[in-house]
Amino acid sequence: MNELLKISASEIASRVAKKEVSPSEVLEVHIERIEQVNPTLNAMVEDDFVRARKLAHEQTELLAKDSSSLPPLFGVPFTVKEMFSYEGMKRTGGSIHHKNDVMNWDSTIVARMKKAGGIPLGTTNVPELGFWFESFNPVYGRTNNPYDLGRTCGGSSGGEGALLGAGATPLGLGSDIGGSIRMPAAFCGVFGHKPSRHLVPLTGHFPYALEEFKNLTGLKYPYTSMGPMSRKASDLYDMLQIMMGADDHDQETMKKPVLGERTQEWAGRKVLICPSPVFHRARSTDDEMAQVVRNCGKLFEELGAHVEELDPRFFVRGTELWFAALRSTKSKNLYETLMGPNEHLSIGKEILKVALGRGDYTFPNLMVSLGEIFDTRKKDFTEDLAELLKMKLTLDEKLGEDGILLIPPHPRVAPKHRAPLWSPFDFIYAGFFTTTGHPATVAPMGFNAEGLPLSIQIVARHMKDHLTLSCAEFLETTFGGWQPPQKI
Repeated sequence: MNELLKISASEIASRVAKKEVSPSEVLEVHIERIEQVNPTLNAMVEDDFVRARKLAHEQTELLAKDSSSLPPLFGVPFTVKEMFSYEGMKRTGGSIHHKNDVMNWDSTIVARMKKAGGIPLGTTNVPELGFWFESFNPVYGRTNNPYDLGRTCGGSSGGEGALLGAGATPLGLGSDIGGSIRMPAAFCGVFGHKPSRHLVPLTGHFPYALEEFKNLTGLKYPYTSMGPMSRKASDLYDMLQIMMGADDHDQETMKKPVLGERTQEWAGRKVLICPSPVFHRARSTDDEMAQVVRNCGKLFEELGAHVEELDPRFFVRGTELWFAALRSTKSKNLYETLMGPNEHLSIGKEILKVALGRGDYTFPNLMVSLGEIFDTRKKDFTEDLAELLKMKLTLDEKLGEDGILLIPPHPRVAPKHRAPLWSPFDFIYAGFFTTTGHPATVAPMGFNAEGLPLSIQIVARHMKDHLTLSCAEFLETTFGGWQPPQKI
């Protein structure tokens, strides 16, 4: 594998600035890798190579004239989750009703990455409507895991995870409401960060039109978080600096947020560990995933941190509270979005079509939509939201001002294709922290006996993103971080 496919984005930018390599050379190496692995992975669903080559050529010419004041990502390629508005590219959300939608404007974070000198390569696959933790939809089909083609890459930022894991892109833009950045990162052996709530603007995310974002305030504002994914841990912090802060459309994003400074001081720091959390409806943690957390706890203890094990039943009602939080918002529900232009969608008929292999929708989406139609549960979520807030405050108290929590991002390594249907609530290991607003970072932690990536999730108090990102960088140094797959 070419050395440019193994180094960080910051190192690529540094080499470009020093004229050791040109933007065009960097781009061609990544395009060649995408063309090598994508027929097997089906991760990139629409490439933007023509415009990328033109931009890289322009940057190469500019570099020859003046390299005195280059933006931080000058000459660095990146990829974009297909659910983001990206000028000139489709934003289908994996839905047949949007399969021809071509956007004429950029999401805020896409625009900011471009302004920082990044070169977009194209868009990557998602589940239908971004719902589900397998990246499969009626428009583009299924994406495979680079470490085992018979397993899922995760979702909903699954295409990003797969391309990053294959070494085909250094940086990716993802989004997360139920672990949609962190599960693909965990399954594909890369780094992913869900930022603190309201840190990065939502502007441009499916299914909303540009004019709708100003009206997404208060209870209408979704729990979705936009966030960075990368091959190398250090790039997450740099990307977050570029992506964060208010724009002219998202009224809920913090105006002038400031990230704390990176740190590698662990002595005396509070470190909570929860190797085997208990969530209603989710399966228990596999021993190999729990052992990763225990090993990290021992490491931090040796470094002088105050390590304490959190009661595993602290999270027992997490699943119910996550659903309550999402149902309390007044944003579009899944059935409304799935229905598209049809006024009367027969869920039963569509489920039968799926069973016969002729469906226009995916089974998980149909089942959730069916649940929404017949949902007769309470509509007052006051008590549940109060309990969720209490859990957040209690966890904050246990963490102290500068503590971190180490917990599995998922109860097992990447499942085989379709296996999540039999354990549909396992996303909650990661998803819970979306509703509490905590920042959470996933870092790879080596491999199990089958050669599948192991991982850990690092959580901290709101706006303590620098702590989880610093921890990820430390663990990368200690345990090796991302390692290229051997099978593709």
